Amino acid sequence: MSVDDAIRKTLRAHPDMQMATMRQASALSDAQSTRSALRPRLDATVGYYPTKTFVMPSSGAFSTRESDAFHADVTGSYTLWDAGRTEDRYSASLHKKSEADANRYVAANTLIEQVRLHYYTLAYLDSRKHTAEQSVRFYQAQYERSSSMRKNGLKTEADESRFKASLMEAKEALSAINAENDKNALALSLLMGEDGEIQIKKEELDRRADTISLMESSGTLRQRLSSQNPQLKALQAATDHAKAVSEAAGKEQYGSVALIGSYGYDNSLSSYDSSSVGVVGTIPLYEGGKITAEGQKSRIALSLAQKEYESTERALYTELYGSYSDLKRSDKTIAAQQSIIEAAQKTLRLIEGRYAQGLATYVDVLEAQSAVENGHIGLAEAKFQKIRAWAHMEKMLNEGCDNDVCKK
Repeated sequence: MSVDDAIRKTLRAHPDMQMATMRQASALSDAQSTRSALRPRLDATVGYYPTKTFVMPSSGAFSTRESDAFHADVTGSYTLWDAGRTEDRYSASLHKKSEADANRYVAANTLIEQVRLHYYTLAYLDSRKHTAEQSVRFYQAQYERSSSMRKNGLKTEADESRFKASLMEAKEALSAINAENDKNALALSLLMGEDGEIQIKKEELDRRADTISLMESSGTLRQRLSSQNPQLKALQAATDHAKAVSEAAGKEQYGSVALIGSYGYDNSLSSYDSSSVGVVGTIPLYEGGKITAEGQKSRIALSLAQKEYESTERALYTELYGSYSDLKRSDKTIAAQQSIIEAAQKTLRLIEGRYAQGLATYVDVLEAQSAVENGHIGLAEAKFQKIRAWAHMEKMLNEGCDNDVCKK
């Protein structure tokens, strides 16, 4: 299974992505609902009453009469002017839709980063497992050799017992790696929504680490963050939404003018039609300070949205620059670890020969083997940290979401 396959399955099946898509659809429906206020409205009313009491004057007195009644009418209304409040509300709903769109990318990029980290963690653990298995074989061979040499009087019991202890430690380390592998495999399978065994080979770690390159300078990072980061896009849309709401609230005091008309038909004691066409204007004279309070509330919401954007942008840039710095130095770290491994392996071969000749102690052998192990572990760790920094930059710059599922 490739990492792209894992990403595709996750984006299609994970609840976080599905919820983000639903919120996107909900925001679109809200925008369509708000837009309806810009159009005329027609209402039809139909009523039938099997019995209805009518009061009629007759010769200076009132009499009543029972009869059935039927009524039907069509009423239409259209807002001619409201100082632009409806347009502002519609604009606010569009910004809310943009916020939902950006948040869907936030969800997608977050899931993509999680998949990549779990996927390459499995490759990293496979590399660690390979190193641990080599250590087990090494200590097993040294233990058997020292045991044989002790029986022949060439080595002491301390040599045998110390190599045995190292063998047990290596087996325990291998067991811990296998347990960690199982946990990460489960986490990845849950992300994808699929059951089954997952095995990622260490070659995937090497391949990805070798293909990652840093092509840009730090000078463009902040500009790219502001223009590409979906979290900042969502906050900018939230700021624009708050601004539109604030502008609409500031126009509440101006009232509105609406065109209304109706046509009706009644059939009871007599039948007749009725119609009316006119213009109605309303303006708030006194509402207990509600308009003023709502306006103040909307202005505060706008200021909060602006400050949240500024604060988040600074925090994200700090985070992005940290990942950039880690990625920038990763190749030097990898090269250093490779040099350490080469030197440690040469030293180990030399020490093993000297130990067999009685010119070195088991302590020297253990130290030399430990240096080799630490070199391999350090190399795998450096490659994984390079991938981690790259994956995080991809998430923050919205460059990891490049498949058909993500862009719907």
